[in-house]
Amino acid sequence: MSPASPPGRMADTTPAQSGKHVLWLGFPSYGHIKASLGMVEELLRRGHRVTYVVTDRFAATVAATGAHVVPYTSAFPETITSTETATTMLLAFLRESFAPLETALEAVAEDPPQLVVHDALASDTAAAVSRRYQVPTVRTYAGFGTNAQVPQNGTEADPTHTPVDPHDPRLRDLAAELTARIEAAGAAALFDGRPADGDEAEVNISFVVREFQIKGDTFGDDYLFAGPCLRAADFAGAWAPPPGAPPVLLVSLGTSVNRRPDFFRRCAETFAGTPWHVVMTLGSGMDPADLGPLPPNVEARSWLPHLAVLGHATAFVCQGGTGSLMEAFHQGVPVVVVPQQQDQLAIAQQVVDLGVGRSIRPGDLDAGTLLSAVEAIAGDAGTRRRVAELSRRVRTAPGAAAVADRLEAVMAGRTAATV
Repeated sequence: MSPASPPGRMADTTPAQSGKHVLWLGFPSYGHIKASLGMVEELLRRGHRVTYVVTDRFAATVAATGAHVVPYTSAFPETITSTETATTMLLAFLRESFAPLETALEAVAEDPPQLVVHDALASDTAAAVSRRYQVPTVRTYAGFGTNAQVPQNGTEADPTHTPVDPHDPRLRDLAAELTARIEAAGAAALFDGRPADGDEAEVNISFVVREFQIKGDTFGDDYLFAGPCLRAADFAGAWAPPPGAPPVLLVSLGTSVNRRPDFFRRCAETFAGTPWHVVMTLGSGMDPADLGPLPPNVEARSWLPHLAVLGHATAFVCQGGTGSLMEAFHQGVPVVVVPQQQDQLAIAQQVVDLGVGRSIRPGDLDAGTLLSAVEAIAGDAGTRRRVAELSRRVRTAPGAAAVADRLEAVMAGRTAATV
């Protein structure tokens, strides 16, 4: 299988007659930022202006699109450890939702936007700008959309999960901290006791296809399941398998929870001496040398273009991030999900329910379970047939052009029914 062109229809190449100003608020996670870049490029191509407020460590990545980048400093962890609790993660998410507040308000003070587009995890700052300038908002989801039937964090998939402790004194302390910050920013009147999640977005954009969305038939026209919005840069780079056409297995844990040397060593040991050629991408948190000597049929890299490898792959072992899964399914590759975070448990279950892969809990992972799961998805005709159908859906997903159409409709004051 060879890499294909980005999915989605070709858009009208005529620039917008009257370019609008869009404020974009990202979330400091590579998967979240990467998913938005195709849409930003499409808006810019149509003649709109995009001011993208993003944490400084992703500023260069976003600037490559041509957007006007306004960086801020984020304390949100670059990688998440297995010791994090629901309460500590909630504290981090709440603090991060306000982290760009002053920067965003200042960035548009002399040039108000006509639209605010924000990650679902950046709602508070988005609400402040939207309320100050009385402009609509559009919410983006790097993964599954949410509604009354589909909660955002997916923790219901893990009955052993310890919920947030509402009486934790750190929550009270954070509330006081954020209240003081809002007042110092001159934004107290913008909140005035109103929660940001009370503001309804005009449109919700999810970067999965409806066919992969949990309970996808329960979502209405206010949701656009755009798919991965892949762009030309995602298909840049090359990788070639070794001679002899061995079956190729890609292994990755993404970018948030990837410092797992034991996991990668176990994968290398599992496939040593097998016909498989294993490609492991470790991410920025690890050096391939950390793994020690590897079998001759295993290669470890800090980074490789996944789409290039998946174009040759027979199977993919991953953590279950939706960006990784959409790329795998775009290339028609079944997956074995080894979830590392709470939300990935629900994603892994959806993979199993749709019959497009297997799931292994980290505590159940050993050489036997991993090898049997990979060989099962590689050799099962039904799995490959279902993956091929899902691949067709991903490749023909609405994509960035349809997202830009919806955003332009919102700025023009048109409803979903007229788009």
